Amino acid sequence: MSEPSRRQQARNDRIDNQRVFVFSIAVAIIVMAGALLYFYAVDKRGEGPSHEASNDASPPAAQVQGGAQTPPVQAPSAPPK
Repeated sequence: MSEPSRRQQARNDRIDNQRVFVFSIAVAIIVMAGALLYFYAVDKRGEGPSHEASNDASPPAAQVQGGAQTPPVQAPSAPPK
């Protein structure tokens, strides 16, 4: 290969590498945007994981439903003299 031919080939290779890089970045941006839109749509439809379940830190025994609460216990009073 002659010197001008090598320079031309190197220049073409650099241009090809730039095109591949730009294409890869564009694909990555499109994939990320698609993933964000997908998660947004799933969240709006209510099919995603519940956010309330992860915030529920109280133990099951402390969760009382309905009116099943007991009155507070009072200390016994001293016997009369």
